Amino acid sequence: MNTDAPIRSWVKAQRTLPGRTLDRVVTWFIADRHSDYGIAVMRIASGSFLLGWLLLNLPVASRIWGPDSQYWQPYREILGYNAPFNALQQAGPGLFWLWYVITIALVVAFTLGWRTRFVTPLLFIAYTTLNGQNTPISDGGNYFIRIMLIYLILMDVSRRWSLDARRRARAEKPETQTGSVLHNIGLCLVIAQICIVYLEAGLYKVQGSLWQNGTAVYYPLQSVAYGPFPQLADLLTYFALPVVIATYVTVLAQIAFPFLLFHRITRRIGLILLLGMHVSIAVIMGLPFFSGIMASADAVLVSGATWIAIVAWLRTALTENRVARGVTRRFRAARHGTDGTDRAQNAENTEGTMEHDEVPVRA
Repeated sequence: MNTDAPIRSWVKAQRTLPGRTLDRVVTWFIADRHSDYGIAVMRIASGSFLLGWLLLNLPVASRIWGPDSQYWQPYREILGYNAPFNALQQAGPGLFWLWYVITIALVVAFTLGWRTRFVTPLLFIAYTTLNGQNTPISDGGNYFIRIMLIYLILMDVSRRWSLDARRRARAEKPETQTGSVLHNIGLCLVIAQICIVYLEAGLYKVQGSLWQNGTAVYYPLQSVAYGPFPQLADLLTYFALPVVIATYVTVLAQIAFPFLLFHRITRRIGLILLLGMHVSIAVIMGLPFFSGIMASADAVLVSGATWIAIVAWLRTALTENRVARGVTRRFRAARHGTDGTDRAQNAENTEGTMEHDEVPVRA
């Protein structure tokens, strides 16, 4: 009996596997621009956090990044930022504030999705130059968004929920395969960067004795430098078991995250765990910028159908409630005057009558 026949048969049947795999990969890159809704959420969320960061630091911007920040010059020389990222090192107040205002304008345009093919690389240069003035105060969120902006230059970040999308819909401009390939390459780089960050963070944590014995989460929550809500931190660390669970779950979720992406169910579990971690860091430790930037990048891993459902639910929750209806009626009445008020009242009475009519009458 020839026992090699099944093996030879299987090998013969799989002879076309490399070609079919290559065809699927090529089709995936050129057929469509993937994760367009997730990229839109990432653009809006990260842009909003960047805008908030710049506006909140507006009163002290000159001392942090401007002419009054010359005491950071030794750090700038060590890092060795070259042109164009050193443009503000010898800048006066006029050039600095002009640069700052232009950066804010670029962030607004990026968030709204206006001319992002040109705005995104300009934003990368402007924001990186600004951060290069004072890198010691930068956190992981600053570095992460600068890396992400490099990848986003390749991508069509304004395909959904943007001003560019409206303009393209009116012009009916076709998409090119080259643009699709660049977009999907950028998407792969974003996902790879996310996996590297989480995996590296988890592997670094697991080497520490505090993470090994399950007490690491306790110390940052009780740190004086962090924690805008000390009472909440005391409540969460009162019992040892939640601290141990949070410590081990954090490490396991970060290390396992790249491998959880291969299945839809495990991917959702990983995203929920990491979202909970980011929300905890933002609220309990008072680091909303860092957590927001990291969480916004995770949005690309959520399916477009899920984002459409979330937006539809939010739209219904915000517009189909008593307060929103009252504001709408008052707005219409203000536009149409007394007649509009009468029409709004009549409409309200009609709605009430219809509601009574809908009640079934039983004999």
